[in-house]
Order: sequence, then structure tokens, then C-alpha cells
Amino acid sequence: MTLRHLISTPHTHLVRPLARIQPIQAKPGVPSVDPARVAEDTKGVAEILPPIAVESEEHWARVVRGLGQDIDGILPLSIPAYPTEVWNSNPEPLVERGLPVVFWCLPEHDEPDFWRWSARDMLASLGIDVHLVENRRHGLALARSLALRRQLTGASLVVFGVQNFPWNAHAAGAHMGRSLGLKVVVQDLEAVRERIATISDAEALELWNERSSRYRERGVSKPWLHMALKTWIAIREVLERERAIGFGVNCFGDLIPKGHRQVPCLAQVLAREEGYVAACDGDFCCLASMAVMTHLTGRTCTMSNLYPVSYVGALGAHFGDPLSPDPSRFGPDEWPNLGRLAHCGFAGVVSPEVAGGQVDLRDWGGTYEIKRDGRGCGVDGDMPAGAVTAVELKFDGRTLLAAKGEVIETTRHTGMPHCEKSVLMRFRDLPGFVRRISREHPAIVYGDHLPELRVAAPVLGLELEEF
Repeated sequence: MTLRHLISTPHTHLVRPLARIQPIQAKPGVPSVDPARVAEDTKGVAEILPPIAVESEEHWARVVRGLGQDIDGILPLSIPAYPTEVWNSNPEPLVERGLPVVFWCLPEHDEPDFWRWSARDMLASLGIDVHLVENRRHGLALARSLALRRQLTGASLVVFGVQNFPWNAHAAGAHMGRSLGLKVVVQDLEAVRERIATISDAEALELWNERSSRYRERGVSKPWLHMALKTWIAIREVLERERAIGFGVNCFGDLIPKGHRQVPCLAQVLAREEGYVAACDGDFCCLASMAVMTHLTGRTCTMSNLYPVSYVGALGAHFGDPLSPDPSRFGPDEWPNLGRLAHCGFAGVVSPEVAGGQVDLRDWGGTYEIKRDGRGCGVDGDMPAGAVTAVELKFDGRTLLAAKGEVIETTRHTGMPHCEKSVLMRFRDLPGFVRRISREHPAIVYGDHLPELRVAAPVLGLELEEF
């Protein structure tokens, strides 16, 4: 239902690399943790390089200082004896090199090697990033996090259109580089529209013949389906030129007010099939959140507007109806932790794997103020019941909010063409999440991923707040 669907092998920069871990033995001999066993346990997630046995203090210093920039961590291996290893007597090379140090768990017992407690604390006091792996699951999450840090460092996100929402990339986009190393690139939306006009129907149909099996044409007109396909072709050219990992378009601040309807809803789901992340409204904070969650978990993210149902007045003004939950099923005492996802007439831009099957292509849903007129191509998908994690990276680029929740149902709203469908969700602590929230755009991924985020956040230089 939620595992990533990839139509083909993505470009290399769209794939989380294997974490490259260098084992270093304290001295020649049989190590207490077998690196071959570690390699087997981390297959497909990490590359455990051939161990290097330390011959002298000088050799130790030379090896550590000479490790390449593609090395994500050092795996110290002890030879059974009292813990008088070279990293205790000569930690200076570790301080200088600045690589994470990973003391692996005992594979035979899947428990931490508690003899490394003191070494961990001593090295950490010197400013070294030290990890004492608790078990195999923890180690895999750590390896993914280390590799993700390398993947995101220097990567780009492209946002199209003028920057007139709070997610103004000119003003605040550089914050994404503080911890994650991401660069936010602004591109002219008019140039994309000009490129769309040069793409033939034949080229659009060729793409559709390859990709249509996951979609149902349920109301979108052929000309606007073709327009949606051409929109993705034009956007993809920019992403490939920039070697970007994802994109967003400022629809409501640029495209829609000018009367245009080349909305990128279909482009978003097609992009995800090719390994990119994609979010609405050019929200680069949401894009960064999706990049972290997609590449950390291997699952497809979606996003939408989040509306606490307790905000009856605000929802009534926005939708013409407060979208209140059924009072016979949900008493008022439950409302503070209930919220709805809704965006552009539907639940959001929901990919087929998130919906659990095909999704419908409809005319674009509009808003309460901007009436639906048959133009555009929207994506209409349900979200099945199940546990989810909602994530928001704040504008400071350092604070990651993560809320545990569940999808209760996908609700249909009759007589509301601007909001045909929304998703009702229950959160563990929605009021707390909302008090700290950065924007109305959470990234949503199925499953409880708080344990992985507790590992990943410090590796990525983020401060995790749980709700």
C-alpha cells in the first residue's frame, strides 16, 4: 500500500546510497564483533569495507586521517581483552577527522556491547559523534541515516513561480542548508508554460501509454490530460538540468490567479514514480520533510492541508461548511485530536500506492473562492485506515516536528465541488503539534516512524520534537 513504486531505475542522485562504513581493528587478531556478520546484517543498506588492523599509533593516525569523503562512519573492532584500544589512548585523529564512530551491537545476541559505554562517553566528551548500536534494527536505521546525510548534502530542490507565500525561498530557502545541506532553487514558471506549448500531443500520449495503468480517467478531458502530461515533461527537463531531487509549483500565488490551469497534480505522482519527491504550492519545507521521510523509510509520502476540526469557525469560512465529524461516532471530547486533510477539492495529491490502488483523474477541484470550471487535471485518491506519521521541518531548517496519528476514514462531502473528499485523522497530540506547527502542510507517511526519526534526527543535525 505505501511502499515506494518506481517505474524504472531512478537517476543515481535520487537513490539513497549505501552507507560506507570502515572497520578498524584495535590490533591484528580475531575481533569481538565479526565484520562479515555485520556486512550480512546490513546487506542492501550499508557497505562494510575490509577491516584495517592497526599496527601502531602512527598507523592509526594515518589511516583515520586518510579516510575518503565517501566514508560515512568508522566501526571500531576490539580484540577480546581489557578495553585499552588505540581510540582510547589516541583519540586525537578521530577529533580531527570528524567522522561518526559506530560501536556495533553483539550480533549473536542482538544487544548492545555494554563494554563500550565508557569509550562512548569519553569520545563524545571530545566532540566526536559516537553511536552505541542497541540492536540490528537500530543499526539499520543508523546506517540509513548516515547515507541519507551524504545523499542530501549538496542536493537541490526546485520551486517554480514567484515567492509570495511564507515559504519564500529567496528569504528563507537557505535555512534548508543549515542541517541537511539542501539548496532551494527558484525557477520561472512562465518558462515552463512556454515549454509546455512546444510539446506535441504525440509525445504526451507516448508517456501516457507507458504510465496509464495506475490511473483512471474519470472526468478529466483529453486536452487537459494531455496538458498535465506535458506539464510533467517540461518540469522533468528542469529537474534533470538542475540534478534536483524534487519540486513544487506555486499554484495559488502565481499560476491560478493569472487564470492558468496547468496544475502539476498529475506531474507530482508521475514524479514520485521516477524517484523524485513533490509537494504542492512550492513549499520547500514540505519538500525537505518528504525527502527525509521518503529516503529514510523507503515509503511514498503524501501531503495536504491539515485542518483541526475544532476550528469550526475557520473551517466554515474556508469551505462554507465546518466539515465536522459525525457526532454519533465522535464525541466533542475527541475533537481536539481530530483533523482533516483536504486540498484542491480532494484529499490531496495521493499516489496510487498510498491509496492502495488506482486513483481517479478528474477536472481540477478548485476552491471555495475559485470555482471549478472543468479545466485542469486533479488527482482524486482515498487514504485507507492505518497508522501514520506526520512530519514538518520548520523554517529554521533545524527543528523537525513528528506527530503520531492514524487515518480513520476518507469522507465524501456531497454538494461541495470544491471539497468532494477529505481524510479524517486522529492524532495523539494534535493541539501540541499545532502549537509548534510551521505550516498547514505536513508530510504524511504510513507507519509509526518515530523510532527511526529518533535515530536519524541527531545524525542529520535536527532537533526532533514528538507529539
